[in-house]
Amino acid sequence: MKFYDLSIPLSRATITWPGEQPMEIDEKKGTAITSRLAMPSHFGTHIDAPKHFLFNKGTVDNIALSKLVGKAKVFALKSKQIISRNDLLKFSIEKGDKILLKTRNGRNVLGKKFIDNYVSLGLDAAKHLAQKKIDLVGIDYFGIEAKSAPGHPVHKALLAKDIVIVEGCDLSRVPAGNYNIVALPLKIKRGDGAPTRVVLWK
Repeated sequence: MKFYDLSIPLSRATITWPGEQPMEIDEKKGTAITSRLAMPSHFGTHIDAPKHFLFNKGTVDNIALSKLVGKAKVFALKSKQIISRNDLLKFSIEKGDKILLKTRNGRNVLGKKFIDNYVSLGLDAAKHLAQKKIDLVGIDYFGIEAKSAPGHPVHKALLAKDIVIVEGCDLSRVPAGNYNIVALPLKIKRGDGAPTRVVLWK
């Protein structure tokens, strides 16, 4: 079996969303080493729960495991700023699919500086995925939606249909194709999101 770990290593140096505090690690040494960790809920490779933008909706601890484990499809998209519905029409998308979008973002996701002009999903593409009733969509940067998008319509279109959003996936070494996926967030009670370990294999 070939395994791919899509998770970004978490450290003080991991890129944060602008305005967020970096990870803090307070290591204490005695007869053993224990650490206190402080970090944003949407840090590194992470999952967005509906509560993130739909304040009274589902939380990260209540996401069905069936949405986080199963068959996955990695779609490779050519370099462009916004992924449109037309860009997705060439791919086979079915109800219950778990889709990961591999873009030129891969060269920046492990960098040291936040990039504003990352490739993101357009609203027409988000509505298309919502109509298809997929389970999950992930992308290879820290936001699935353009940074300047007012009102966060892409997030809302997906989360309103209980589509799991996974952001910050390192797909740089992953060829397009069909895989198995496990994407398990920290089980934070009533959480709006959580860092997530994402693994593909075939």
